[in-house]
Amino acid sequence: MGIPARLASTVCGAILAAATATSAADGGLVEYPFDPADFSTPLTIDNPYWPLAPGTRVVYSEVSEDECVINEFLVTDASKSDFTGAYAGLSARVIADREWLDEDCDGGRDLLLEDTFDWYAQDDAGNIWYFGEDTTEFLYDEDGNPTGSSKEGSWQAGLDGAVAGLIMLAEPSPGAFYQQEYYEDVAEDMGKVIGVDRPVSIGLGEFDGCLVTKEWSPLEVGAVEHKHYCPPFGLVMIEGMGGGRRTSTEAIEIDLP
Repeated sequence: MGIPARLASTVCGAILAAATATSAADGGLVEYPFDPADFSTPLTIDNPYWPLAPGTRVVYSEVSEDECVINEFLVTDASKSDFTGAYAGLSARVIADREWLDEDCDGGRDLLLEDTFDWYAQDDAGNIWYFGEDTTEFLYDEDGNPTGSSKEGSWQAGLDGAVAGLIMLAEPSPGAFYQQEYYEDVAEDMGKVIGVDRPVSIGLGEFDGCLVTKEWSPLEVGAVEHKHYCPPFGLVMIEGMGGGRRTSTEAIEIDLP
């Protein structure tokens, strides 16, 4: 008879919370059971591929065929500790992430498109986990006049069946893939390691020893991003494609504490 679709999705999401740990070095699907005891210093996020020390600030420029966007990523000194369910008692680092339409593609911040707070924590093995986001999208008419806002895409691990995921592995190796987030029909991103020790060249300069990942979601068929993380700076470049549209995103400012 098979498993009903909704139940099957719930079972898949629950893998992260109940599976037996699988080493990233083995390749294939990487699964770790979530255990609060594995987070003795969750706010210290020093994974070399994506260190998130308070005060870290990166500005990105995203360019596509039809528009440009400026994105500012800031690691705050704030933490979130009001999680419930399996995540009760956990503290996570708060990241402020804002996006603006750059109408003339000259670096301007013309219309605020999105204002998001993301929540990350690192386990004792060095894996970075993602616990959700509070996002607000701002809507405008053709003339740029505000028409409202939307909280669509917001989710929190431990609420309404949402499950935390792995956003960065402690020991990434090619072929390893992992669930980055799970909230049914809202957030179901996956990540896969496709290269290590790669060189990356952007306007800011040359980077060596970089990690390249592929990210996708079953909720957005055909949409793929290749992300490039370079120690000790973190995410420096994203190449995206979806719906016949290509985007290129580069870090244009990096401030480390």
